[in-house]
Amino acid sequence: MKLSRNSHRTIEIYFREFLRDESFSLPLTHFYAGNLSKFVTLFLKINGITIGRRVLVLPELVSLNRNNQKKLPEDLVVHEIMHVIQYKKVGFVKFLYKYLRDYWVNLQKKEKWNAASRRTAYLEIPFEIEARDAAQKFLEWKEKRKIEMK
Repeated sequence: MKLSRNSHRTIEIYFREFLRDESFSLPLTHFYAGNLSKFVTLFLKINGITIGRRVLVLPELVSLNRNNQKKLPEDLVVHEIMHVIQYKKVGFVKFLYKYLRDYWVNLQKKEKWNAASRRTAYLEIPFEIEARDAAQKFLEWKEKRKIEMK
């Protein structure tokens, strides 16, 4: 599934402001919520994962809007699109390398490698910090402007 034209435009305008780049063009991003997405997200215990311009999301997060169109939580969409932007900025291989390296370095600093430590190591990845920040600021931006996504 792809973003609606309205959602694509709204998120593109937001990222132009967030990134301070008036020429920014939001990359076409594909969201998947099928069986593979379900397996990956449940196995990793996550809501979504971005691979290049493709995003696998937990199918249970897909709902229908009042026009009976599929929709996802807006903060998740913006979070994952931030990862798409990060992939584009640093390159596919470099993104994966830095992401996994940062996770590993964070995890090694923990006393234990239990679920809580793994979660904390994940939350400390700079790419994740930036994506959460973008998502939170999007919700504030949208509320301030009284924008409704369709």
